[in-house]
Amino acid sequence: MNRFEFGIMVASLREDMRWTQLELAEKSGVDVSAISNIERGARRTLLKDNMLLKLADGLQLTTMERQEFLCAASGVSESDTVRKENLRAKIHFDPAVFLKELGGYIGCIPVPALVTDSFCDILLANQCALEYYNTPATLINDAHHVVGGYNMMRYVFHADSTFQDGIKDDQWEIHALINLRYFRKRTMRVRSKPYFSILLNELFNNKNYPSFERYWRKMLFESYDYYSAPMGKPDPDNTNAVVGLESQLAVTPWGELYLQQLLPMNKKTSKRFEKIMDKVGEGVTLFAPFPDRQKQ
Repeated sequence: MNRFEFGIMVASLREDMRWTQLELAEKSGVDVSAISNIERGARRTLLKDNMLLKLADGLQLTTMERQEFLCAASGVSESDTVRKENLRAKIHFDPAVFLKELGGYIGCIPVPALVTDSFCDILLANQCALEYYNTPATLINDAHHVVGGYNMMRYVFHADSTFQDGIKDDQWEIHALINLRYFRKRTMRVRSKPYFSILLNELFNNKNYPSFERYWRKMLFESYDYYSAPMGKPDPDNTNAVVGLESQLAVTPWGELYLQQLLPMNKKTSKRFEKIMDKVGEGVTLFAPFPDRQKQ
């Protein structure tokens, strides 16, 4: 991202903490005038390594968030990360063809699988994922005309969501915090986009998302770095023993895409996935449009 976009991101992270520029200066040890210049995108302020690290420390970023933060400070725009196509090449990137071909592969995966973008919006979901998550039809059917209708956080935190039903009461808070840490890390480099502010404002709607803001605030001041925690040994009798696996799938002119899969951690969960596949079969459903002009 360029200097202006980076400045918006820094201001957004500061506002998450409900701090003024002066308070961030006190927390980070970076001069308040430098913070003001950074947030305005002024080029005369050099983004030295020690300054960036002080800001990351002051903003209390986790390990994974720091990676995104430092990468964003490079000043390279999103479009410049993609290799320019040779005009004489016979094949050019076509997003519609790409999604169609990708859907054919995703639909065959015998575990729940999703393709998501940098905002955590779901582009594709295989039949196994739809059956496993058992998302209420109302959340799916009205997604196309609701702000953030395809977003993963909607299917986790919405008042009508059934996501929490499969989680023990004493485990829900840790799952909520992990999901929010993931969302914050993933969206770090797109915070300058207007769509992110619109999405976050919607998620702060306490009527539709009664617990999102409370866990968001709690997550910001948690000192535990969840991404550094090892996987626990699963209960062999638990039919919901899974581990989430994410891999970067593609870097496109419209942002990065990711493949997310749930892998079984014991035999009973494997058997459950087999039964789901026997019931619903292969296939994939297209959700969020790609590319989407409102996100550019």
